Amino acid sequence: MLIQKNKTHKASVNRSLWFRLISYSVVWTLFALILGGYLLSLTFKETIENNFDARLNGLLENLIGVSDSISEGEITFYRTLTDSRFEQPYSGWYWQISAEDEETIRSRSLWDQKLDPDLGISASQTRYSRAIGPEDQKLRRVERDITLPGDDKTVYRFIVAIDRSEIDEQLDRFDNILIYSLGALGIGLIAASLLQVFLGLKPLRNIRLSLLRIRTGEDAHLPDDFPMEIQPLADEMNALLDHNNQIVERSRTQVGNLAHALKTPLAVLMNESERHPGQLSEVVSKQANIMRRQVDHYLRRARVAASTKVITSRTEVWTVLNDMCRVMAKIHRDKNLTMLPTGGDDQSRLYFRGERQDLEEMVGNLIENAAKWADSKVIASCQRKGDHILIQVIDDGPGIDRKVREAVFIRGERLDENTPGTGLGLSIVKDLAGLYGGEITLTDNEPHGLHVRLILPAAVTNS
Repeated sequence: MLIQKNKTHKASVNRSLWFRLISYSVVWTLFALILGGYLLSLTFKETIENNFDARLNGLLENLIGVSDSISEGEITFYRTLTDSRFEQPYSGWYWQISAEDEETIRSRSLWDQKLDPDLGISASQTRYSRAIGPEDQKLRRVERDITLPGDDKTVYRFIVAIDRSEIDEQLDRFDNILIYSLGALGIGLIAASLLQVFLGLKPLRNIRLSLLRIRTGEDAHLPDDFPMEIQPLADEMNALLDHNNQIVERSRTQVGNLAHALKTPLAVLMNESERHPGQLSEVVSKQANIMRRQVDHYLRRARVAASTKVITSRTEVWTVLNDMCRVMAKIHRDKNLTMLPTGGDDQSRLYFRGERQDLEEMVGNLIENAAKWADSKVIASCQRKGDHILIQVIDDGPGIDRKVREAVFIRGERLDENTPGTGLGLSIVKDLAGLYGGEITLTDNEPHGLHVRLILPAAVTNS
């Protein structure tokens, strides 16, 4: 069961337009930022390293330019290199001049260390490489083979090396700034996407709220102030509502016509059977009464079935309950009954999802039945129970024996022939309640009397 619920939730999420738009926006934003950040970092690194190599090459050219050979194996300098870091021990700035079978000349910064040149590999062109220097420094070095004037036989390997930590720190700092900046930009873009989707889908939420108002009976049509992209949908839905109402109204008219068409022949049969007494007339009269009850029953079912399909049908319960109590109090004034319509604090917000005349018929039958049997008091109340409305009618009469309670729901079944009525009241209430998906139950009222509970569907409200 849990797996099925998870699958259902996952399927609903995948069908969500909001989820799709946000997902696409987030994925594209992250992809663009990551790719852009990578390209920016790569470009900056390449620029920094090219500038660094250019500076190395400049220092190498300077070192070659100040060097002079006065005799074989002996090098002199016109002047010293201008940067003082070449004089500081292990400063990370080093130069060295090497030749085969010749003493190595190096900067003071190398102190007692050497840069190991691979003299077996020619460096006639400027060559850049990485190396490990004194104190495990990570060096970037440039080297070139040079023949100095005055010594055409000796090939000298000129090397200049600088610690890479300087540019590595710059690259790390740039990457950190880039990550924080693009991260903030990504959060801003995602927030903007959320806001855009929220505002962009707001008209769809307004359609849902408008449909809720239609379903609760507060409005009959969708408004005509939606954006131009959504208004055609609203117009089509309004047309569908009108078409649905037309079909229901046409069905009601046909039901009424059928009722009139059948009741007249049945009335003629019953009148003729009364005018010509006899065994045949009794059979005709009995069957005609059965036909009339069946016609009334199924015509009512057809009318209620049609009314339940009208999504705008709703009726205020408290008003009907109060009106029925007043009417029955006048009808049974000779019994001096006390009629007490009561309700909770939310009684003014209780709406039955159905036609007013059906609610009046159900409540009227219950209150009338209670008034017939009550000794002095009838209490009618209503309250909301989740998605349903609970209507209770209580009297202080003799009540109904539990063994015969089901019999009162049989059409035309009467438990006391001395009390006026047709015996159809509670059966009509049960039929109507069943058509609306409700139910009716009978229980004892203490110390005596009958307690009727009628449960009906409640209309959805915005409160």
